[in-house]
Amino acid sequence: MVKTYIGQWLYTFPWSQVVTGFWQKFPNPYTGHVLSEDAYYRTITDDQILISKRLLTKTNKIPRWGERIFSRGSSSTIAFIIEESICDLKQKTFKTITKNINLKTLMTVEETCIYRPDKTDESRTVCEKTVVATSELFGFKTTLETFAIQRYKKNQEVASLGLEFILHKLFLPQLPLPPIVGITTPDTRKLSTKLSDKAKNFLKPSSNDAI
Repeated sequence: MVKTYIGQWLYTFPWSQVVTGFWQKFPNPYTGHVLSEDAYYRTITDDQILISKRLLTKTNKIPRWGERIFSRGSSSTIAFIIEESICDLKQKTFKTITKNINLKTLMTVEETCIYRPDKTDESRTVCEKTVVATSELFGFKTTLETFAIQRYKKNQEVASLGLEFILHKLFLPQLPLPPIVGITTPDTRKLSTKLSDKAKNFLKPSSNDAI
């Protein structure tokens, strides 16, 4: 049985600003674990729908009990993630789907976010989040899926705060920036160029889905 989590986040900014900020959210103080981002596809359809695809690389800390699964015994690894987005300018919906493209022999985690104007106040934006964790690793399936959902619950707040920080910086420059809270992950973006090149190789057909 796969594990699923459904949540919601309310941004105190209008939909157009949230979408604009989304494309500028890296880097921010909450995303030291994001090593690189590369847009490799973008188009606008005749009915004003923007379709984009980005390749992200992130550090992916492994719990102590999971280190034995990896032959090298590392406490962290690199996750390569595809982010696909569909922005409907007429309907004012912005949908993103992210999924890991390596380490799939262990587990696949797919997140879907839908941003819409708040029905009760269009100066605010609601983001509905759904994440599904799936593992087929015999003996570890339930443990890995449960761990992925628990970690997502913790990290999704940090990701949302990161976008909030950028929104304040872009659209409320006259006000002090929000305080940074709960950040312990070091900034390792100095590896971004090397990892970006390595990540692009995962877009090519390959039978190896693990680092």
